[in-house]
Order: sequence, then structure tokens, then C-alpha cells
Amino acid sequence: MADPVPGQQEAAFEEAVELWLADAEADALPMLSDLAQEGNAAAQLLLALIDKSPALQGPWLSQLPRAERVELMRMPGGLSGRSWMHEAAEQSPLAGLWLRLWAADAPAALALDFAAEGEARAAREALIYAAKREAGGMAALVDHPDYPPGLRFLAWQDGAAIDGEDLAPGDPQRRMMGLELATDEVADWLSTAPEALSVRRFCDNRCAASARSCTMAAAQAMGAHSILLTFGSPSERLIDAARFAASARGQSALLRRVALSTDARGRRHLLADAEATDPCFAVHLQEAIERYRAPLITSPLPPATD
Repeated sequence: MADPVPGQQEAAFEEAVELWLADAEADALPMLSDLAQEGNAAAQLLLALIDKSPALQGPWLSQLPRAERVELMRMPGGLSGRSWMHEAAEQSPLAGLWLRLWAADAPAALALDFAAEGEARAAREALIYAAKREAGGMAALVDHPDYPPGLRFLAWQDGAAIDGEDLAPGDPQRRMMGLELATDEVADWLSTAPEALSVRRFCDNRCAASARSCTMAAAQAMGAHSILLTFGSPSERLIDAARFAASARGQSALLRRVALSTDARGRRHLLADAEATDPCFAVHLQEAIERYRAPLITSPLPPATD
């Protein structure tokens, strides 16, 4: 078990995390900002990850004026502030891994470093980023015990001699490895796959009567399998994956991530497709989209009179 991130066990940090998971951004984020300025590396790391990930940002943060947002979420420096991750890396090797991930030359092997730190989601993210940059290296890693099993297809695409016939019939990896995918069994895969935990918890909580079709609607609405693979707790060392998935913030973030998979014009089709698969999920998605609409500006002029 890796050591806690410095500051992670402070009562004030734990309270701020509880508030953030309860979707109380206006209370939680100023607390985290104060802790970050006091040198709490855990708060610095979490703020940096929230700042980097639009899906983790609720309506309150998204609608803050830019200057206030920069002051709240970043450390001083430059025109737009600097990520707190730089400061956190002075105390936490884990923060240093994220700085390496955000660099243009991050290698695929970084995934194993994240996995060793208990960051399964970040390990998947590191491999997907490496694949997008055509960095290679996955084939040489696939036999390592810490290699994410849900991303064997990347090693296959990198030239590894992998027989994917042992994959579950509904595992989306099959399609990406040139194998037949039993589309009617994808819901079975979603019901057990660790990568789909957030989708399952959302549907069990919000759409229990139609949980199976809800998971299909949510996964399809994400628009790409890579999005499903990389969605979840910003840092599993700070916030356990199951805890995040069951939280109000985690479930709001899932809806936000789905909404961000297309532009404003595409959301009409997104909602129509969701409605066709699971009306319950579509209702929650529509509500989430509405939450982020900018509030109407009330005219300062008095109403016209006859």
C-alpha cells in the first residue's frame, strides 16, 4: 500500500473532499484552495486535476468569472496562473507522474508507474494518450502483471501476438482486435467490467428499474470506448473509485462528460439516441445539460409602460 499523499489525512482536507463529493462546489473548492496555499499537497493535486478536467467542474465553477476561477484553482504565476501540480510534485512523487503524463513525450511505460501507485484509471489514461501520440511501447508491456487488462487491444495494435478469443463475447476490445463482437452481450460486459463501474453505479442509483438499458445508453452516449475507459475518480489514491462512482459529484460528472462528447448542436441527436435506448437516462442527461446553461441576464431597465 502506497503512503498517503502529504496532507491527505488532515481533517480539513477530508471535510473538503466530502463536500466536493456531495456536489457542494461553492463550499469545497475554496476550502481546497486555502489548503493548497497552506502547502497541502493532496489539496494541490486534487485542485490541479479538477482544473484540468472539464467534466469534474460543476455549474458553479464553470460559471465563475475567469479571474476568480484562476485565483481559486491555480497558484500565482504568468497571465493565467500555474497548475498546483507543480507545487504538489515537490512533496508527492504521484503528482510528478501527472506532470510526466501531461508532457508531450510521455511514454507508455508511465502506465505501469501509475498502476504501482494504485491509480488504475490514470494507468489506462497514460496508455491511451501514448497510443494517440503513436508513441508505441504497448507490445513490450502487455505481459507485465500491472498492465491494464482492458487495454490489451492497444498492445495488439502495437504488434503484440495476442489471441483475443478468451475475451468475453461482449467485450468491446474484440471489435478493435478484428474479432466478432456479440453486441447483444455488451450489456453483460458492462455489468461486471471494472472500467464501467461509474456507469453501473449511476444507473443503479438513478434508473434502477431500467439499469441494464441505462448502462447501454450511458456507454453509447460517451461516443468512444476510450472515454469510458478513462472516466472515474480523478485520483484513486485520494478518492476510491467506488466512493467517487457512488457520489453526487461522480454521477454529475458522468453526465457532464457525456454532454461534452459533442457540441451544442449535436446534443439534440445525443438526447434522441439516449431516449431511444433508455428514457430514464435521457431525462437525467437533459437535466444535466440544463444545469450548465448560463443564467439569463435580467435587464436593469424598468419594464415598459403604456
